[in-house]
Amino acid sequence: MVASAVSQLCYTNGMKRMFERMVLLLALLFLLPMTVAAEGAGETRFRLGPFFEWRSSEERMETFAILPFFAWERSRINARDTDMEVVWPLTHFGWRGDEYHSRWLIAFYEDRDVTDRTTSDWSFQLPPLWMNGTDKGNSYWGLFPIYGHVPRMLFLEDFQWTLFPLWLRYRTAGSRSIYREYILWPFFSLKHDPDVTRWGLWPLFGTKSEPDFDSFYVAWPFYQSYDYHRRNHNGTGWMLWPLWMRIDTDTEQGWGTLSPLFSYQTTTDGAMRLRAPWPLFERYTDPKESTWMFWRFWGMTHRGTRDGWWFLHPITVSQRQKTENLYTRRFRVWPFYVTEENHGYDFAGTPHLQSRHWRIWPFFASSWNATEGLRRRSLVLFPIRDVPAVERNWAPFWTFYSAEQKPGSDAVRHELLWGLIKWTTHPGPFETLNRLEDGEED
Repeated sequence: MVASAVSQLCYTNGMKRMFERMVLLLALLFLLPMTVAAEGAGETRFRLGPFFEWRSSEERMETFAILPFFAWERSRINARDTDMEVVWPLTHFGWRGDEYHSRWLIAFYEDRDVTDRTTSDWSFQLPPLWMNGTDKGNSYWGLFPIYGHVPRMLFLEDFQWTLFPLWLRYRTAGSRSIYREYILWPFFSLKHDPDVTRWGLWPLFGTKSEPDFDSFYVAWPFYQSYDYHRRNHNGTGWMLWPLWMRIDTDTEQGWGTLSPLFSYQTTTDGAMRLRAPWPLFERYTDPKESTWMFWRFWGMTHRGTRDGWWFLHPITVSQRQKTENLYTRRFRVWPFYVTEENHGYDFAGTPHLQSRHWRIWPFFASSWNATEGLRRRSLVLFPIRDVPAVERNWAPFWTFYSAEQKPGSDAVRHELLWGLIKWTTHPGPFETLNRLEDGEED
């Protein structure tokens, strides 16, 4: 019957051969990579290529995925810590103990206690247009720019607006909380801070008075004046932009022109900063630091136990730090090559490798640390390391090869084509990496 149906659908031998090859390809993709295996003590894994996976582990995560449509992961350490995505990055759902949060595109929902035992607070946001919820039992809502009174937004508290920019008011959190109220933002402001008096009609005129600092401006930014009366920092400063700026205190001297392009500053504790012009060239020194910086093109710095240099920042960056207990080295030519190492020292001063990672994008990545062991894989198409949602939803499609070695084991388990081909090697304990290579400490 099948042969008859194929003959009716395929009018030529060429079409018949193409149909047979398609069936064979589908069989290879969906049937051959189906694997069921005991990965070790307390761990079981079932896979159907990159499209389906169920994994249960007593030590790590429990995973269930039908990719690229659905992924679910639960921590074995805390069973209430769970993440789930449906067609990521369109949605994400997460549970952390009694807290729940979710995202649908750019809509965000958070419930701080799903049991309502400690709090019934929740929030919903569709930035920047709509937000509502409850905070400490009080309901709130906001429709931007019409009206809103939101207890918390980013780094602000008690955020209020009416027909923005007609009226706006907010305060910041922390021990040095500041309070701002604007009419026709940002032109006219009433600012009420502890021990601070200020008012202004920006950019025409404004004043500010603090216990150890006074300033005012006229036609900002063209003229600004400062009066410092802090302990060990008394003096004045002024700027007639862009022609000249000057600072003269008992601990700091400086001048500049075409601010912020050209400036020179020195302090009584030995610090010096030269910008000529900023941000293309900057030189900074003090008793603990020495930095050369040619904008993003090239720079080098030394500060205490840290050394580093960069070229075309942030693409090529080298960093090194050595203390009595730790030696860290990082180098990257992002995203193509990345290497990181962390070494600890025992009481005898002997170095021991704590973690190592290196990556040649997009071909290969290898990571090892003392608690999780060794992990290697190929390919690695996503240029940012270990993004959980990417690892759950998309990395299986391009991870054709992987290898794992558990801490303390001398066996490395290799897998090719999602477990279709498996083998084990015994290169010896990974402790051969627990020593620094020659010249590392130079």
